[in-house]
Amino acid sequence: MFDTTRRKPDYFLLTAVGILVPIGMVMVYSASFMDALSNNFGHLYYTWRQLAGVILGTIGLLVAQRLDYRFWRKYSVPLLAAALVLLILVLVLPESMTTVNDTRSWIIIGSFSMQPAEIAKLALIIYFADWLSRRGAKLGNVTYGLIPFAVILGIVCGLVMIGGDLGTTVVLIVISGVIYFTAGANLLHIAGAITVAAGAFWMMVQIAPYRLARVTVWLEGPFQHYQEGGFQPAHAMLALGSGGIFGVGLGQGRQKFLWLPQAHTDTIFAIIGEEFGLIGTVFIVGCFLVIAYRGFRIAGRAPDPFACLLATGLTAWLVFQALINIAVVTNLLPFTGLPLPFLSYGNSSLIMCMVAAGILLNISRHTRDRNPGERAYVPPKSSRTAPSLVDLLPLWGRDRRSRVSGTRSRRSTARTGVRQR
Repeated sequence: MFDTTRRKPDYFLLTAVGILVPIGMVMVYSASFMDALSNNFGHLYYTWRQLAGVILGTIGLLVAQRLDYRFWRKYSVPLLAAALVLLILVLVLPESMTTVNDTRSWIIIGSFSMQPAEIAKLALIIYFADWLSRRGAKLGNVTYGLIPFAVILGIVCGLVMIGGDLGTTVVLIVISGVIYFTAGANLLHIAGAITVAAGAFWMMVQIAPYRLARVTVWLEGPFQHYQEGGFQPAHAMLALGSGGIFGVGLGQGRQKFLWLPQAHTDTIFAIIGEEFGLIGTVFIVGCFLVIAYRGFRIAGRAPDPFACLLATGLTAWLVFQALINIAVVTNLLPFTGLPLPFLSYGNSSLIMCMVAAGILLNISRHTRDRNPGERAYVPPKSSRTAPSLVDLLPLWGRDRRSRVSGTRSRRSTARTGVRQR
């Protein structure tokens, strides 16, 4: 169960995470103390709770970093089943135990609270990495590949969507799609799935007036609809603009004084921009670029298909969710509530993201350098119509002729004289 390899983990990835988490602690205090005081809590109320999440997350990262990544494969089905049970509990428990900010996505028992959707992200990535790595040539078959994939993803996303969490639903769809594409799925199937997903997304926007209002605010500008849904994005932009290049200084921001709602959660990036300026925001983006590069590099050098798909999914989750959060705060996308990984207040998200980083670090201990021309694992020819994501991104550390797969090359087959079926 525990890893016995003596190889060291990826210290660049570890450093990026190790920088973001302490910054998040400091910024949660800076962004939350006024909100805590206004609710008759102590000024350290959110900070202490975030510190508990950091401690638990650090333990989770260290344990996951020492656990052999193949351990997760053994429990992929039980993990997904547990996540589904938690998502169902969110829908059947009384609203007083599940609803925060008009979104039914929590389980609240006294002072304890958790977001099952965060657990579902990790469980779904592990399950799809296991399931798709076993499909082989069947992945290109609609009956054995696309339909089961869509059904499983649809069940998880449907449970999340019933609670009204469109942002998390989009993240689940994208990271699952990235894993599916990397596994070598038929591009026609992917194009069809994207079309269906886009249609479903637009329908979800149309049937919910508040979502349609958010799209309108985004298209026409938050200041044009300041009193009609544009209040939060408008003050997020004011925070970023007032920070300038160098910022107004730690703790000196004004928007957190009850002007910017949820300053310590979904819009903490705006407070970072206000207090540390453009330099601070570029630094944060740079840390996530390091995570993206090192994570995909780990995937490109993974020792087997499961490790490759697992690393791809985990990296896509951390990076894409950060991208969405930053794009929302800068008004490049319609407003939706998603935490910024490692930085936003919220123990469920923080702990799961740190566990994900720990799994990536463990896979990095098993990566191997390849000789020029050496072939890695590639999806079977019958399931492919185009290069996989690993082929398209040589930055991941593979030779340009390398692919991700579970079959041997034709050259090796010819040498052995054994015909593969």
